[in-house]
Amino acid sequence: MLSDHKILVVDDDPAIRRMIERLLGATHRVTSASKFAPALELASKNHFSLALVDVQLADSDGDGYALCRRLRETNARTEVILVTGSVSHPDEKLYRSLVEDAFYFLFKPFDRRVLLALVERCLRLQQEREAKERYAEALADDFAKAQQFQRSLLPREAVVHSGWRVEGRHESCDALGGDLYLAHPWEDGVIDFAMSDVVGHGVSAAMYAGMLRSSLDAARRRSIDPERIARRLLDSVDYFDGRRYATLVYGNLLPNGNVRYFNAAHPPPLISSDAGLSTLEPTGGLVCSLFRDKPPTVAEKNLQVGDRVLIYTDGAFETKNAADQEFGRGRLGEIFTETRTLPLGDALDTLLLAVKAYAGGRPIDDDITLLLLERAG
Repeated sequence: MLSDHKILVVDDDPAIRRMIERLLGATHRVTSASKFAPALELASKNHFSLALVDVQLADSDGDGYALCRRLRETNARTEVILVTGSVSHPDEKLYRSLVEDAFYFLFKPFDRRVLLALVERCLRLQQEREAKERYAEALADDFAKAQQFQRSLLPREAVVHSGWRVEGRHESCDALGGDLYLAHPWEDGVIDFAMSDVVGHGVSAAMYAGMLRSSLDAARRRSIDPERIARRLLDSVDYFDGRRYATLVYGNLLPNGNVRYFNAAHPPPLISSDAGLSTLEPTGGLVCSLFRDKPPTVAEKNLQVGDRVLIYTDGAFETKNAADQEFGRGRLGEIFTETRTLPLGDALDTLLLAVKAYAGGRPIDDDITLLLLERAG
């Protein structure tokens, strides 16, 4: 049974063409040509896995090196084995073959076993490469779908409810990340919000972030009270066993201007008010089964009209420049203060652009997630 591979033989010696056709034709689909132009025409109409080309073609259109180059230009997947009967200047011939990106170089006369073994090896390596390319394409497609799913878990628009405005931004360092945030208005006038950062980033962190979001949503369906959320969440995160863990800020924005929250080891959110810059400090705990008996406490803070709270993940201040210096919380706080009079979306975009500009075009090392809360009155 013939394989799916097509092989092109180009040699101006009919005896050589017939010998190679008989040798390879038993297992592969072999086509031959004696000149430069007919060989190119065949290549334009067929996908050849391999071409065996005589270097010393008696052809005004060019020699075997030129044909090798043109065949590769016609189809980059076609491998070429160059063949010559001249033994003069072997190093120069080998060098030219490498320059023209030939797979291998053979001197005539060659052992038939060598040719068969070389052809089979070439075709096998080609198959393996194509299989890896198909796998990479499938993986990239899966990544794109997973990224789309992860984006679908984030709020699609700003939340305006009961005198509050809430808006967020997310920038992943990889196709997938371990950050998540949410903001949801409820009928009683309360907005509940959350931001979490799973240790690490990439596919693994994204998987754990998805599991955490499911656990958090299950707890929220029963009650959005921060104290109950903390206890129920810690009862359901056995997958965070100490080697894996997450930080989490969760809270309620109340119609009276109070923020009732807990902060389990997350970077302290920043408060910008007429009095200056302050923070919502951590309240203990960590999202990890080891802290099941030590849930975070719940704190409450009153905000005045115009006050803003910025919740962020560590990627926002740990991003480094070319000198390996971190952006820093101080710089983050300064820009947050300077943008207080901007609309929420513009302020978030300014913050995110400042962090990315600080990296100077270098890839960011961690996910950057920002959530801005404003007491609008």
